[in-house]
Amino acid sequence: MSQNRKLTSLVSVVTLCGLSGLLVAACGDDGGDGGGGSCAEISGRVEALKTSAAALTALSGTIKTDVIGACSQIAGTMPPTGTPTDDQVRTACNAAKVVVDAAITGSVSVVVVPPVCTVDAQAQFMCEGSCTAEAEVMCDPGSVEVRCDPGELSVQCSGTCNVNAYCEGDVNVGVACQGACEGRCEGTCSGKCSGACDGTCMGTTNSDGSCAGTCMGTCRGDCDANCMGQCKGSCKVTASGGVMCGANARCKGGCTGTATAPRCEANLKPPACEGSASAQCNADCEGSASLKANCTDPSIEIVGLADVAVKNRIVAGLPKLLKVAAQGELVGKAVVDISGDFAEVAGDVVSCTLEVGASAVAAFTGAVQATATASASVSVSFEASASVSGSATAG
Repeated sequence: MSQNRKLTSLVSVVTLCGLSGLLVAACGDDGGDGGGGSCAEISGRVEALKTSAAALTALSGTIKTDVIGACSQIAGTMPPTGTPTDDQVRTACNAAKVVVDAAITGSVSVVVVPPVCTVDAQAQFMCEGSCTAEAEVMCDPGSVEVRCDPGELSVQCSGTCNVNAYCEGDVNVGVACQGACEGRCEGTCSGKCSGACDGTCMGTTNSDGSCAGTCMGTCRGDCDANCMGQCKGSCKVTASGGVMCGANARCKGGCTGTATAPRCEANLKPPACEGSASAQCNADCEGSASLKANCTDPSIEIVGLADVAVKNRIVAGLPKLLKVAAQGELVGKAVVDISGDFAEVAGDVVSCTLEVGASAVAAFTGAVQATATASASVSVSFEASASVSGSATAG
């Protein structure tokens, strides 16, 4: 190797090892052992990780804007102009938490129709296709139905949703329910009803006329025990023969009948490939799918709060934070995995400089830096949004 080539590799190692501790695991005195594999495979992984890094960078800016906007809305303040800083996000959400903590007390409760997030399978398929092609590996990409864990597969079911599966609706779509409703119950509630009661409320009646006790009639709100009727949200199927969830609803975890429009609420399993790069490309591309997750819009209803102005601000801002929190379940794992994958492959990238080219090494270095910066920013946004939404929904 020429002196110039050696210098390029050395600079690359030093640069990689100096980035926010992200690649500590890969950077020893010898530049790191790396994750192994041919240089073609390493080149494919680099492309996949660059794609995930770009998705993380884009998401970090979007989430930060959404979070500070929602927190400012709840707090009754104007969001800052320009690109917000992490400190501004913390300040805005701390102010929002103060408002929420003061408002959601006693018999006041929040009825949530939660969001449902599914990974962007198409983004993963495209990322894997590029990765395996670069790695010179032949793969059958499969389908969402084949590669999703059966318990996490959501479909539109023209038939019955099986016992122990879940009927899933949203704020506009109610599903048949004979059990626990995670969302808004519109039917008979065998436990405490927090919401409107079309009948007699046995227990506390709030100042806004809502019920905070047993509803002898139809409950329209949160039900802390079995809901018999419709659920705008998710309801576990308990009937042994299954149930028909309803028009426009989805079934997660098992459909008997014709299943269409498949989506996966968890990471996809690796594709069937001829070479060892399949699992690595799958893992490196999971970030693309998770970071571009599609989430349904949540909604909330506040029961028992007399201050209309405060109620309206929370109702307007809190759903955005709940959606971010739902994304966080997928994104949090993706951030950790992307960082680990960068660390695993770092030593090999440098070793393959001659084959992949110095420009590829430089691009990899830039992707690492972008990932470190975006990861820190995303962490702040998720922590700030979780603090506010947790206070609102703790009861």
